[in-house]
Amino acid sequence: MPRPNQTLERLSFGGRIPWGVGLVLTLTVVTSLSVALVSRHVLPLLELGALVPDRVLQGQVWRLLTWSVIEPGPLALLFGCLFLYWFGRDLAGAWGSRRFLAVYFGIALVAAAGTCIVAVLDPPLLEETYVGSWPLLEAMTVAWGLWFPDRVIRIYFVIPIRGIVLAWGTVALTVVYAIYAGWYRFVPNLLAEGAMLAWLYRGPVESRFSRWKREREVVARRVRTRAKQEQRMATVHVLHKLEENDEDLPPLPPELEGQIGRIIADAARDQRAKRDDDKKS
Repeated sequence: MPRPNQTLERLSFGGRIPWGVGLVLTLTVVTSLSVALVSRHVLPLLELGALVPDRVLQGQVWRLLTWSVIEPGPLALLFGCLFLYWFGRDLAGAWGSRRFLAVYFGIALVAAAGTCIVAVLDPPLLEETYVGSWPLLEAMTVAWGLWFPDRVIRIYFVIPIRGIVLAWGTVALTVVYAIYAGWYRFVPNLLAEGAMLAWLYRGPVESRFSRWKREREVVARRVRTRAKQEQRMATVHVLHKLEENDEDLPPLPPELEGQIGRIIADAARDQRAKRDDDKKS
């Protein structure tokens, strides 16, 4: 009997992808093909697994998750697997497989439950049928773009686009399609993307931005400190030159002499601190 670690290793397909992505890929392919085969010859499993708000409210709660691992056609299955491989691989590599699975199926559950709540408020939505992972893949695309904002991919293998543009462009296109084609068809998509944005900006992305901001502040503070040190050293250098070139300097007012003394003392202290930092580094 294989140990759990061995099973997870098999799901990574020889280390090519994180095992969490391999698990979702395997589950989606096996479930989709099985449902397609059985629905044609035995039972209408596609109808039983799809998200239909009215059926969920009647107690068929399994639909809250099954809709996300059933692809209704071969092209949907192909592109679903490709998107999972392209974007899920990087996200699971950054988050870890367990966190990736929690986010993936958590978004599926939130989008499905949210669709049922919207259907209660808007009854014509109760009989709508939703199936397929496309809303989740859109959410993963948004997550990838925000997590790797400076990475560049090529749309249609030709047009280069940065991650941050891809993320917000995906959201914008979903909204535009919902306006033109009717928002009933895009309720899970909108909710999935919204849930992903809420999770990212309340946690990981906000933390990354805060850390980046703190690092920028530290760098700016070091630059200002170094500029002050250089300015003080330049002043001290000028004063030394004056002393070397003129032995009979006119007497200076006491307050100016005190100020020059403080500048020289500060410059010496900064120079010692700089030497200590260089030794530590």
